[in-house]
Amino acid sequence: MANLLGGTGLQMPELKTGEPEITMAPLIDVVFLLLIFFMVTTVFPDNRGMEIEKPESEFSEPLQMKRLLFTLQQDGSVFYKNQTVAFSDVSRLVREQLSAAPDTAVMLQVDKQATTQSLISLMDACKSAGAKRVGIASEAIK
Repeated sequence: MANLLGGTGLQMPELKTGEPEITMAPLIDVVFLLLIFFMVTTVFPDNRGMEIEKPESEFSEPLQMKRLLFTLQQDGSVFYKNQTVAFSDVSRLVREQLSAAPDTAVMLQVDKQATTQSLISLMDACKSAGAKRVGIASEAIK
């Protein structure tokens, strides 16, 4: 019995404790699950572009054909697909679209505070490119 309790025959091995460490695998799993949760539950807003105040008309009706849409802001800047374009680019864009589809109408969304001169300049740019159907978008009177 002397050997078992304090003798040199059997000794308990010394436990070596290393530096404490944090494993990253559970943390990555949790972050991944949170990412999936937020991707699935996120509601993306319907981005309709720029808000402008269109003039009102009693005879407004929806357009039933292909159209090319330009937006004229109050300050005279022109937008096509939410990007600013110059008047010379308007002619080029209309010409390209008409060569691909000759029955395309050009629709102008004009802010009601925009100047008449900027509207006429935009219409001239469309007509000089060969557009036969140029319309101005309006809101129906409620």
